[in-house]
Amino acid sequence: MDDDWEFETPAKAKPPKASRSRPTLTIAGAAAVVVIVALGLVGYFAFGRTSSGIPGSTQSTASSSAPSAPGPVVLPFTLADPEGVEVDRAGNVYVADSGGNRVLELQAGSTTPIELPFTGLNRPAGLAADTKGNLYVVDQKNKRVLELPAGAKTQIELPFAGLTEPHGVTADSVGDVYVADFKNNQVLELPVGTAVQVVVPFTDLNQPYDLAVDSTDGVYVADAGNNRVQKLPAGTTNPEILPFTGLNFPNSVAVDRSNSVYVTDLNNNRVLRLTVGSNTVSLLPFGDLFAPYGIAVGPQDDVYVVDFHNRVLKLAAGYQPTVLTH
Repeated sequence: MDDDWEFETPAKAKPPKASRSRPTLTIAGAAAVVVIVALGLVGYFAFGRTSSGIPGSTQSTASSSAPSAPGPVVLPFTLADPEGVEVDRAGNVYVADSGGNRVLELQAGSTTPIELPFTGLNRPAGLAADTKGNLYVVDQKNKRVLELPAGAKTQIELPFAGLTEPHGVTADSVGDVYVADFKNNQVLELPVGTAVQVVVPFTDLNQPYDLAVDSTDGVYVADAGNNRVQKLPAGTTNPEILPFTGLNFPNSVAVDRSNSVYVTDLNNNRVLRLTVGSNTVSLLPFGDLFAPYGIAVGPQDDVYVVDFHNRVLKLAAGYQPTVLTH
């Protein structure tokens, strides 16, 4: 979901409902499921989200070190199972309203979202905006990636082939487009001006869910099934494992203009930040966040998150995070 403000943030996906067919969360053990059912909770990741919760999830009790700091606000969207969120260089906010099969835009300074002219969508998921103002959406159930060029009213289908369950999408500073193909355990790149995709050399991916790029065109993947985030620096074939710990199905990733990395930790109901150039991981003060499923960082480093409750939350820059590790 991200690039810096010479690039953009992609977005990610969100917890399913009973009506939505979703991938099995393989990292949850059978014993944990039995305990959860015994407690009367419902909704396993394979069958979709329910109002009772997500198995294995825990509500974080950590709080901001400065309780008086402003908390997140809910943006004025009316949504049904939103998945991806994105913010462009102008501060316009985009949401993939998966249950409504549409993409909405809330322009900077507005309180009224508008529907963008994508057609034929079936469970739109990840979103990304590039530096030229083009917008990309993963049309999940149709197994394709669509582009709405800046100022256009007609979508273009990008020539990705063989997608089985695409989720996240991002674009780098030169216009190369990347997609995370969840079931094929791979990330594909479509170089600008070509129709030939290539496999990005990440290591041993397991259910890759979302993508981001930084200001140097390094590519990040939320390697959800492995509970980790990988980074592939530009021009290399050797990915790095970022020092996040304790993740439980990280499903969305974003990068801010200084190249700090943000991840939604789905089953721990939290958002973490890895400060650039360090091993410092901090917890962002999103309060009663539940099952975060998409993240983006705006041009002023405001953080936007989609969660289970059909909300888009905005945490304004200047918040006070809680440092977890150094």
